Amino acid sequence: MMKRLIPILIFILISSISYSQTWRRVGGWGNQLTEVTWASDETGFIAGDQVILKTIDGGLSWTEQKAPSKNKMWGMAFFNENLGTIVGEGGAVFWTTDGGQNWQLTNAGTAETLRSVWFLTESRVYAVGDNGQVFRSSNGGQSWARQSVGTAAHLNSLYFVNQDTGYIATAQGQVIRTFNGGNNWNIQNTGQNNSLNGIHFTSGQTGFAVGQQGTIVKTTDAGSTWTLLNSGTERNLNTLSFNRTNPNIGVILGENATILRTVNAGTTIDGININNTQNYLSVSFRRASNMVFAVGEDGFVIFSNNSGGSWGVRLSGRDKDYTGTQFRTANLGYIIGVEGLVLSTSNGGNSLVDRSRPLSVTFNDLAFTTNAFGYIAGDEGILLRTTNSGGNWTSLTPGTTESINGLYFFNNTTGYIVGDNGFISRTVDSGVTWTAISLNSPNNTLIDLNFFDTSTGILIGNGGFMARTEDGENWQAVNSTTTENLKGIKILDEQTAVVIGNAGTILKSTDRGKTWVKINAGISQDLNALDFLDESVGFVTGQGGLIMVTRDGGDSWTPMPTGTFQDFTGISFGDLSSGFAVGEKGSLFNYSCQVPEEATVIFGENNICLSQQVYTVQNNEGPDVEFEWRVDGGTILEGQGTNRIEVRWDIPGRNAVLVRGKNNCGNGKTKGLEVLVSTQPQAITNIEGEGVGCLNNFMEYSVNEIPGTIFVWEVTGGLITAGQGTPNVTVQWTSLGQQQLKITPNNPCGQGTTYTKPIQVLTPPEKPSEITGPDTVGLTEEEYEVTNVANVNFQWTISGNAGKVISGQGTNKVRVQWEKEGDFILTVTPMNSCNSGSSSTLAVNINLITSINREISSEEIGVYPNPSFGMVTVSFKGINRVNAVKITDAMGNEIRHIVPSMGVDTIEFQGLPKGLYIVNIRSREREYNRKLLVR
Repeated sequence: MMKRLIPILIFILISSISYSQTWRRVGGWGNQLTEVTWASDETGFIAGDQVILKTIDGGLSWTEQKAPSKNKMWGMAFFNENLGTIVGEGGAVFWTTDGGQNWQLTNAGTAETLRSVWFLTESRVYAVGDNGQVFRSSNGGQSWARQSVGTAAHLNSLYFVNQDTGYIATAQGQVIRTFNGGNNWNIQNTGQNNSLNGIHFTSGQTGFAVGQQGTIVKTTDAGSTWTLLNSGTERNLNTLSFNRTNPNIGVILGENATILRTVNAGTTIDGININNTQNYLSVSFRRASNMVFAVGEDGFVIFSNNSGGSWGVRLSGRDKDYTGTQFRTANLGYIIGVEGLVLSTSNGGNSLVDRSRPLSVTFNDLAFTTNAFGYIAGDEGILLRTTNSGGNWTSLTPGTTESINGLYFFNNTTGYIVGDNGFISRTVDSGVTWTAISLNSPNNTLIDLNFFDTSTGILIGNGGFMARTEDGENWQAVNSTTTENLKGIKILDEQTAVVIGNAGTILKSTDRGKTWVKINAGISQDLNALDFLDESVGFVTGQGGLIMVTRDGGDSWTPMPTGTFQDFTGISFGDLSSGFAVGEKGSLFNYSCQVPEEATVIFGENNICLSQQVYTVQNNEGPDVEFEWRVDGGTILEGQGTNRIEVRWDIPGRNAVLVRGKNNCGNGKTKGLEVLVSTQPQAITNIEGEGVGCLNNFMEYSVNEIPGTIFVWEVTGGLITAGQGTPNVTVQWTSLGQQQLKITPNNPCGQGTTYTKPIQVLTPPEKPSEITGPDTVGLTEEEYEVTNVANVNFQWTISGNAGKVISGQGTNKVRVQWEKEGDFILTVTPMNSCNSGSSSTLAVNINLITSINREISSEEIGVYPNPSFGMVTVSFKGINRVNAVKITDAMGNEIRHIVPSMGVDTIEFQGLPKGLYIVNIRSREREYNRKLLVR
């Protein structure tokens, strides 16, 4: 009894340790499981496609063991809890002498698949497989010799009743038998042609074999003759097992979750329902127990504790390789994989919603810019976009059929894609159109890219290829210091980036990707993905279940236990405390480790003079938390790592105290306190604002802001209505005349000098006097005037565009050029800094006949002598602005044309020929004509 308790206690201890680790498997394994067997009533093993599982608590829990190769294994047998052998594809054989803690790889000397193995003694072991291959080991499975059994049929299942009698089920419906421990074998016909997939004997005489199309045959004479039983199904049957304490009870399992049961050694066979459709490949009763376990595809492990009467699912998975993941929060995330696989979860992976596409391609990368908006890309140029968390997908046309390997999007609309043969392209309209970008090395396989900002980015690829851009368009090759294939890149801060790749490659740059340093992490496995929580804490994943953590920005790395040996291909953190890693065969792991909570408040003075100050935070996280402080503008004198520091402030201005908690899980969020550090107050040299104010109006005044300074304002003849203490105030002026606005700066270092600004307080101007000037005019220039008032701007306007002010606008006296006949209004409006006063107006009539001075009479125009003998004088005194004087003959021909100079009102013409003429005098307002006779 004590011997049995010891391994159970050890397992409990191991389970406790595993549970305390930060990474745990979500769900089961997705590998195809091909064999389950029991070394004791508590210790059992499962073999399958690239996986070995072990239980030491009767199947309540299972742990993964490290296999020595990636071979798919089919048959498994244990002589005791320590000594065991597994056989599989390519003639591979795993054997262990320590209960699977270490497995050794050997080969039976064949390339054929071995499907079943059996221990006769501690040293003598048999294995059978395809094309009639039978092998015997005399040293516990370390080396093998081939035997001939007289057939080339596939040998599917091996069963020994004792050390002498054994049976092999074949794919040709035959059973091969030995009575001398395998030295000789004889073929027995069962009367069936269907392949027999499993065989089991309940005694030396009674045995059963099951196979294709519902075949079940039974022997009661040690295999000499066989009877076909009615199975009630045409589905293929793969495996069977019988209760060791009650050999009448047996179970048979096969494809599409077919489960059959007999309680009377096959006389009747019942069908048992289970709520799945998996193909089950192996079943085995625990020794001396009614507990039976079966295994099959998609990592399904089912069990029954009533000898197969009813079944429950113990483990299940998804036999699809995951290639990448992105979690937006601790619960919301997306997973991509082979054969168009897309999954989403809203509960941290506890359940997965299938959003897969009807495609055979592998998706290589995904980029979700919001919780619902994202892109996925993969082989053959496939690129898809969703706006509703994968509920619907839009197919995009990136302009290539090359595999797309990497995505990077700044937001919903703008991003890049990269792929095989140097393909790189950019979109600015959510993937509707793409612009290809040319590289100097067009044949490189490009894997991924990332950006420090909207312009500066880094591109990585196979063979150590790396390129850098500072404008998003032109990429220049960079020496990466390696020739290994690069797999992932992460930007840590404005200067720092980390790149990972094959053969344990880790590269780091601290100058925005210009130069790179190789980090030795002490590993040789391929690294496939990375993610960082902040500039310090990050994780990488890789081959064989590898996950490593760094807490110093990638300079050093520590492996983390994961409990799996499946390859990891992706990793993503939804928040600082929760992350997810995905990999082959549906591997999904969750990281759950509580980083310290963000400090609620930083206690300490935040408006000070240059001095030393103490700052503290509450420590509610326990003794394992270390506090990391940073001070901008000062020096931490003591207390780094604790919840209390002393700071010497060195630089005046707007500074800060920053703190975050650290523990084994990483760094918490940073809390900040702005600290205004002052010196003696600066002198005020100017107050911005109008020097003239208006009675009862609100006026704004300001000075330059000085961090940490309180501004004390004073005013005469007014009220400060807002902004006291700040650099901006509002004043209501309540008294006329010369007033004052004063300001005095104050800060923790003392009081500064008072500055005064004089303010003239006014009211809006009164209505102007009556306008003096002619109110009846022709098309002439006239002067108008009102009484002058100091500090008043007079604005003159004319209705109907009847004229224009040609001089004096803004003054009390203007000159107007009237240009249109009719009745119009001349208006003058007084204005000052307090806006406009009431206007004065004058009605003016403009008429060509009526002039404000006098009507020009015909006697004022003289043409003499008339008649004339060739010399004539033309006089036009009193006519304003004569433009021309012309003499034309009776036919309208122009004889003379003179433009008189300013001030000239008489013109003399000489040498006129005989005839009758018209003398035309034209002014700006009108024309005058007189007849002239020359004799």
